Amino acid sequence: MDGAATMSEIREKYRTPTRILLPKLLKSRDDWKAKSDARKVKLKAAQVKIRDLTASREFWRQRAEQPQTLNGQLQEQLQQALRDRDEARAEVEDLKK
Repeated sequence: MDGAATMSEIREKYRTPTRILLPKLLKSRDDWKAKSDARKVKLKAAQVKIRDLTASREFWRQRAEQPQTLNGQLQEQLQQALRDRDEARAEVEDLKK
């Protein structure tokens, strides 16, 4: 029922007396609304949890990637320093000749 039915339409459609039918319909509506409200609360809680977990994962991912990036930079600096050392040794050998 969408709430637009008149009492005469209800009497024609249902054989049950209105005094019995009405409380049952109201209880059904109230139960449905309570169930819907509970689901909305549960959905909102799930959305908040997903938002928080996503932010936490991103934070920890960045924290884990930072040392890897730094390690890569230090490896490059080490390789450059080794090349510079080898060049310097080569120059020293050339000067000794």
